[in-house]
Amino acid sequence: MRNPFTTRTAKSATAKRSLTLLGVLLALAAAGGLAVAATRGPSVATPSITSGPSGTTSATSATFAFAAGARGDTLECALDAAAFAACTSPKSYSGLGDGAHTFRVRERTRAGQVGDAATRTWTVDTQAPPAPQITQAPPSITNQTSATFAYTDAEAGVKWECRVDGHDWGTCPDPVTERNLRDGLRTFMVRAFDAAGNRGPATSYSWTIDTVAPPKPALVQQPPNPSPSSSATFAFTDAEAGATFECRLDSAAFAACASPRTYSGLAVGSHTFSVRAVDAAGNRSGAVQYGWRVTAATVGQPFAIAGGSARSLFPGASTSLALRVTNPNADPILVTSLTVTIQPGSTRAGCDGPTNLQVTQSNVSSANPLTVPGNGSVTLPSGGVSAPSVAMRNLATSQDACKGAVFSFSYSGSAHS
Repeated sequence: MRNPFTTRTAKSATAKRSLTLLGVLLALAAAGGLAVAATRGPSVATPSITSGPSGTTSATSATFAFAAGARGDTLECALDAAAFAACTSPKSYSGLGDGAHTFRVRERTRAGQVGDAATRTWTVDTQAPPAPQITQAPPSITNQTSATFAYTDAEAGVKWECRVDGHDWGTCPDPVTERNLRDGLRTFMVRAFDAAGNRGPATSYSWTIDTVAPPKPALVQQPPNPSPSSSATFAFTDAEAGATFECRLDSAAFAACASPRTYSGLAVGSHTFSVRAVDAAGNRSGAVQYGWRVTAATVGQPFAIAGGSARSLFPGASTSLALRVTNPNADPILVTSLTVTIQPGSTRAGCDGPTNLQVTQSNVSSANPLTVPGNGSVTLPSGGVSAPSVAMRNLATSQDACKGAVFSFSYSGSAHS
């Protein structure tokens, strides 16, 4: 029969030897580099990037700050396609080219395990957008105190800055309306800026605001009142250079016109002519009006012609006849013809008037009538109507008989009311 105590002691000794042998093997493995399967430890933490560029920037340098895991393992960084290399926070890069860039940072444990990388992607853009193209603007001269501008740029996605007359730049929409602008020369400027903050060159547009109306026109020609003519011509000017005109007759609408303005086929009765000036900005003056009455024409109205010249003549010399036309009628008349006839003979024997004298008639005609007011008179020349003239012929024969001679003339003509 075995002793129970002895048996238990033997088992205890065997277990002790096994534990000792395992400790030796583990020690040898550490010293000799033997591959031994290790139990899986906790997962490797991912660093957190706490600052650095993002989005789009014009900066060609970048600095990133990041926080490591709690165990204080090694940190590795990489830019774009470059390999990971040990790094510390903060990590800076310079001389970056235009385009997209990616920064990565990860942890590596003492046992060689690596964790997932934290990443930050951003874009470097150092190219300014081109100058905008203005697609809508006010006319070069206007009477409007507000102006709307629209514009476009070859670079997509840009934003805008605008200013008027050298004021500070400010962001603006497309289109933009500038309001409460003063009279005078104005200049609008617009420039584009991109997501990176690059500002392109400005495009400018200048125009003039004029809200002041021109003065009223001045009439320089109009028909008599009353007038026997069924046509009427008006001439007018304005003190503002470059102004154009709008005319109307009676109750008709104003329409563009030029000086002189002639109306024909006018009915017997009262008429009113109106004219106003329009400047380049579209401002209109007040209208000037002229009223007159067209009467029924009576052909053959009586009138008187008298006058002559006291100037001495000699062969080759001429003189005007200052004739006075008198109208005995209550209404004005239009003289349409006037004829001067040299009477035969003279106050000296041997000196015949038609032989020694020659007449140049007045230019009065139906197209160029002489208007004589009612119960009034007009002396020629008058307006566009010339005075007749008489010249002494220079004959090949002796004209001594005409020394001191006085010649007689007769006058005739026609007129209507």
